[in-house]
Amino acid sequence: MIRTYLIDPFTKTVTEVERIASGRGSESLNEIYDLLHCHKVKAVAMPSVGTDAILVDEEGLHKVDQEFFRCMLWPQEVFGGRALWIGATPEGVDASPRTSLTYVRASILFEL
Repeated sequence: MIRTYLIDPFTKTVTEVERIASGRGSESLNEIYDLLHCHKVKAVAMPSVGTDAILVDEEGLHKVDQEFFRCMLWPQEVFGGRALWIGATPEGVDASPRTSLTYVRASILFEL
């Protein structure tokens, strides 16, 4: 199991969640889809925090009745829908984030 941070603009929370599946297989992807309530994701790299990234709903900006957030590490971009803050191993396999939950919470803005 790995821990990730679920960014939820609907509840305006950032919470730690445990993922059962790890790696890049279909089981892992289906788990991500379930957590984000979507069917397509894209990764947004966060170079200033090492190998951590945000997985976002690829179609999130185009959905009706959507909620949005911004990450202060990428202030020029707005994200729509739920997202996962994840880490990665040097080999590119999903891992727990290196960034602390406290830092991530301080980096996310829900009031745009």
